[in-house]
Amino acid sequence: MKKILFLIITIFSFSYTNSQVAVTRVLDVKEGQMEKMMEGVAKKTKMFNSKPGDAMWYTFQIMSGPNAQNLWRVQIAENIAELDNVDTAGNEYWQKTVGDLHTSGAVRRWGKANGASYEPDSNEYRPLYRALFYNFKPTLADDFWKFRGRLANAHKEANTNINMTSWWCSSGCDGSNAVVFYSYKNYADQASGNEDIQKAIEKYNELYGNDSYEQDLNKMEESLMPNGQRLRDLMFLPELSSPQIN
Repeated sequence: MKKILFLIITIFSFSYTNSQVAVTRVLDVKEGQMEKMMEGVAKKTKMFNSKPGDAMWYTFQIMSGPNAQNLWRVQIAENIAELDNVDTAGNEYWQKTVGDLHTSGAVRRWGKANGASYEPDSNEYRPLYRALFYNFKPTLADDFWKFRGRLANAHKEANTNINMTSWWCSSGCDGSNAVVFYSYKNYADQASGNEDIQKAIEKYNELYGNDSYEQDLNKMEESLMPNGQRLRDLMFLPELSSPQIN
């Protein structure tokens, strides 16, 4: 019981009731239908998901892994209550126009872990995302989130230019799942981030003690289930997306 209670406290220390919520699904587009699918998604989003009060939907193309070249569709809400506003007309239009062009994967809901996220004060456009999906042991959730939270704080204190947001799966996942997104301007920007990473590691050890980064990283890795980390690259498609919130 103490383990379960600690897990609940750990989750809520990183995600609050007023945190952003995301609903995601993979769209497996039928062969030869990608161009038509993209055109339909762009039109539907502009018609039904572009004004204040509309459901906000964002589309990414998956660049690696078994779902490469397919689409990842993400609804972002400022809080869970906004999900009560169902996009009925938009959903009906979707089914009439692109519903038969794809099959949909599992629907999953995520909550933003504010305490494990760091977003620098920058207006740079960063359409390339690297997503790290984790599956961790519930009994070792504290080790997982301790590292993620401390790392976010180290980036903040070091004033790095790394954009890193963490989310925990609140519904639709098997086991305890999280995903961490890093965003970049392009692949060259992704490759040039080593200096910021080193700055964050140095600050981490300064804040939490000598060798604490390596020790906490090892504990985080030990908290993972077998094959508990997957890495995917995603490309944001603005023409198939609502206006960006931030």
